[in-house]
Amino acid sequence: MSCDSCKQIKLKIGSPDDLVAAILLVRKNVEAKNLKYLGYGAFGEPFSRFSNGKYWGDIVNNYFACKSCGQLIHLRAETYHGSGGQLAQIVTLTEKVCIDGFTT
Repeated sequence: MSCDSCKQIKLKIGSPDDLVAAILLVRKNVEAKNLKYLGYGAFGEPFSRFSNGKYWGDIVNNYFACKSCGQLIHLRAETYHGSGGQLAQIVTLTEKVCIDGFTT
């Protein structure tokens, strides 16, 4: 379902540097109006709090959608234990998403 605008928005997160790269990639695409921010999931926090690539919490759990094709994109990482995460395309939202004021 992905299109040319979003098919390259993916990254395996195995280190803090990978997480910074994923956060900045998402932010760049939100600012370019390629992605719409949908909100954050369980134990996550608003993307606006760490969209500069600094000072994220123990859980990163944010959802986005491609403005061209609607493809859902999930940015997730568990940083407390260092188990990593990913920036990946998903088929559907599987949890309640909290909406905050990050401009998209």
